[in-house]
Amino acid sequence: MFAILILVLATCSFAISLDDDAQNSAMSALPTFQSQDSKFQRSSVVSEPLKLETAVDSTYEVGPGDYFEILTPKGFDVVQVSAEGNISIPSCGMVSVNKLKLNEAKDSVKSLLVSKYDERYIQVQLVRTKKMSVSILGAVKYPGRMAVEQQTRLSDILVKCEGFLGMADRKSIQVYRGSDTLNVNYVDYETRGHGEVNLMLENGDVVYVPYTHAEATISIETPMSSYSMPYVEGATLGEYLDKISGVVESRAKWAKVKKPNGAEDTYELAAARDLRLEPQTKVLLWNRDPFVYVGGAVAVVGKAVYMPGMHAIDYIAASGVTIITGSFSRVTRIRDGKSESIDPYKGEIQPGDYIDIPRSVYESVKDVTLFLASLLSVIATAIIITNSR
Repeated sequence: MFAILILVLATCSFAISLDDDAQNSAMSALPTFQSQDSKFQRSSVVSEPLKLETAVDSTYEVGPGDYFEILTPKGFDVVQVSAEGNISIPSCGMVSVNKLKLNEAKDSVKSLLVSKYDERYIQVQLVRTKKMSVSILGAVKYPGRMAVEQQTRLSDILVKCEGFLGMADRKSIQVYRGSDTLNVNYVDYETRGHGEVNLMLENGDVVYVPYTHAEATISIETPMSSYSMPYVEGATLGEYLDKISGVVESRAKWAKVKKPNGAEDTYELAAARDLRLEPQTKVLLWNRDPFVYVGGAVAVVGKAVYMPGMHAIDYIAASGVTIITGSFSRVTRIRDGKSESIDPYKGEIQPGDYIDIPRSVYESVKDVTLFLASLLSVIATAIIITNSR
């Protein structure tokens, strides 16, 4: 009985062994989908993120620069469409895919692969799209031609060229596309969020940002940058400042307004926001307290803090001059290297001006008299010494 039990167990063990061998043989007949080093190694091209808003559809036209990932029983492989529009696959050959629609290109690649691999185990997919060539010209910081991803919008290339210049006319941007010209009011996108204005660019597009007309602009300058904006009738300085940045105003304390006729006025910025500006007006903003320089016949030569509305006589008095040492009738103002006589009671003073108070006639005559007296004393002393010898 024991011998029969041993015989039954041995028979079962042999049957199980035959079944395992049959399964292993069947598995070995299937493709392994492994590369030569027994690992799936995918190209870095596949891992790079794509910046596409929507998926590429079957109407996409394949061309030089596109990347395809091919999966065969040997593993993954990434191939690039060559400059001639071909895809070359080792041990299979070469196929032209230039200007084919995406599905047509994939079918062409598969037809090349089926000569060596089972069609059931072949996959072909587009993993990276070719770059586009677009140009941007005009009033931008860095104009020129650039290579960009598919589905690049107007705002994207403006970021790449580091934005507009101060004289850019953002309302009249033109996009040249073949024989067509598209007009874009970019302000609608910036201020109102109109997304349809932010065009999706196409290969070969040329973007032109025109300059504003010089006779109809408002210029605002700060220590770090400058801005030029189209003139808006009736607009105030505060409204122009709101258009560029609240940061500029938060740092600035003073504003010098230069009118087209050459007249200049300096204001505290908070008081100047309601000023209505004329075309071609220039506004200079700064944050430090401005100074006026006083020299000549004064007790304290140097800087005096500028105060709007003060005249030359006020700065002279603050510097300690008297009617004996100084002459109010010959006060001189030096501005931008040019000297002119002014009425100290009415003369306009701006930050950076130099006020010179000459010595009075009495002081000048006294100095000459003292010099002559000293000279005569020296001469007399010399004569006496000579005669005594």
